[in-house]
Amino acid sequence: MDETARITRRLAVFAGCALAVAPPALAHRAQTVLTTVMWNAASSILEVMHRIHAHDAELALQATTGAKQMDITEVRNQAQAMLYIESHFGLTDGGKKIALQPLGAEIEGEALMLYQECKLSAAPAELAIDNRILRDVFEGQTNLVNVRLAQRTRTMIFSGSDGVKKAEGLL
Repeated sequence: MDETARITRRLAVFAGCALAVAPPALAHRAQTVLTTVMWNAASSILEVMHRIHAHDAELALQATTGAKQMDITEVRNQAQAMLYIESHFGLTDGGKKIALQPLGAEIEGEALMLYQECKLSAAPAELAIDNRILRDVFEGQTNLVNVRLAQRTRTMIFSGSDGVKKAEGLL
């Protein structure tokens, strides 16, 4: 057997081993939640989307509800996840609470997507964000919030004991 064939065989064996190991790796925690807050000027709606790794959502709901097993593909568990989000994520405009309404949830690949919105007369001029999602459950949790109110986007990072943060200079 020549050297090229030997290397090719070794690479094929290595790739097969990598594929065999990869599926269990998907169950590891993502340790981050991505939230997008976007102003839709055409409809005068502030749209919020939270992207949580499905396994993280299941573990968090187990921890907060005491359930032994949690299947996030079940609608009732997605509703519980939305209730959790509502109590751990909030927006204010100049100190006045923005009342986000739940729109729904869906599974997209390995992620649970949760949607909220609020009809407003104008984009929030003094938007402040409180993001405690999963930070009460998991040590080392870091959350990202992308805020787009006009033509600019700002990314905010929430971790540790971070409190409310202001999204300034976006209008």
